[in-house]
Amino acid sequence: MTLTLEQQAARKGKLTASRVAVLMNGDAAGIMRLYKEMIGESEPEPADSIDDWWYKEMGSVTEQAQLDYYERKQDHSVGKRGHIITHDKFEWAACTLDGWDDVFQCPIECKMVMRWDPMEIIVEKFQPQLQWQMFVTNADSCALSMSRGGAPPVVDYIDRADDYIEEMINRASYFMACVGMREPPVDMPAMAAPVDPTAIVNMQGNNRWADAAQSYIDLYQGAHDFDAVKELIKSLVPENAKQAFGHGIKVVRDRRGSLRIRKEES
Repeated sequence: MTLTLEQQAARKGKLTASRVAVLMNGDAAGIMRLYKEMIGESEPEPADSIDDWWYKEMGSVTEQAQLDYYERKQDHSVGKRGHIITHDKFEWAACTLDGWDDVFQCPIECKMVMRWDPMEIIVEKFQPQLQWQMFVTNADSCALSMSRGGAPPVVDYIDRADDYIEEMINRASYFMACVGMREPPVDMPAMAAPVDPTAIVNMQGNNRWADAAQSYIDLYQGAHDFDAVKELIKSLVPENAKQAFGHGIKVVRDRRGSLRIRKEES
């Protein structure tokens, strides 16, 4: 998004979603650049690579098209395009929305991404920005619309991670106190972004899974009480998996983290 002069003025002195990532990823030089920017002693931003510059420009050019596509594809009205939202408690916390899903009541963030980046890497990269938007708008999720190399966008709904947001607030409050006192902040260690389950795992070679799967299948037709078997199967699913399958069954993790077991069709 290319900011208008009015938007730039509204963001002045506020910690916005695009700025907060350096507080979470341990980028000491980035934190110091942000500090100097916030106290009015801006340093030149490091130059983007030509590829990074291209994707930023393409993202800006195609943003409205992505939002229009989202509106038609999801059949949800999109509002608040380009609106700057300030948190209702922390007046220095703000975000500039690409758009807002009026049905799900959540921010929409549009990105143009490199087609060769794995999905989990893309989501991890943008988690600080997405979580900050959820914090500022009091939303439970954020729609991440991604176009790979100009292809039609795909949408992933990222859930709110309250523990991560709490740490963001602590770091941001400390940072803004440093800005107010004009005292450079100390280095902040990197904090891992929330894990969004994206892996599909083949459990075919796991013997415990095989035994539990067979018990599940044996009990499936006639028995009603096989909760223990189901819980064992669920406990074997890796935390980063959205699906695990093998030996005739499949477990699917929904967006709220719940696991559901089903027989695979033969």
